[in-house]
Amino acid sequence: MLLMRIFGVVLFLIGLWQFYATWKYHHFLTTKGTDNAFSPLALYCGLALGVIAFLLGLGLMISP
Repeated sequence: MLLMRIFGVVLFLIGLWQFYATWKYHHFLTTKGTDNAFSPLALYCGLALGVIAFLLGLGLMISP
């Protein structure tokens, strides 16, 4: 039970860090830009991974 809550906190923090990293990459793309065709895919996948980790961590933290 305690181990699930610890994993929940870790996943929650990973999700928050992923949101921050995605925001920083978006800021980099809008200011400096790049000619890489896969940049939007990396942006969306990073956001999706952040949402999944955030919600899974939140679910593990509040589970009884």
